[in-house]
Amino acid sequence: MPERIANAPELQNGLQVYLQAFFDLDAERTHALALTPIPWTSINGYSTAYKFDEEQTEDLLYHIRKMDNAHLSRLSKKQPKAGK
Repeated sequence: MPERIANAPELQNGLQVYLQAFFDLDAERTHALALTPIPWTSINGYSTAYKFDEEQTEDLLYHIRKMDNAHLSRLSKKQPKAGK
């Protein structure tokens, strides 16, 4: 078993909804010429579709942005440098 799977961090109770939302919303981003964040409209639409209240929507926006920023940072490190 790969080490990153064997030693994967455990998700705290109640956070699974945000991880699933991130996976669902990841497909909403455009991958045109550059790495782009998940659009706010997609996150808000997800919240509306699942009938999140105002506090849940704020939490969703917070967690998705945190995960998305980390994901984009990781991907940007894998991108070839411009001009090389």
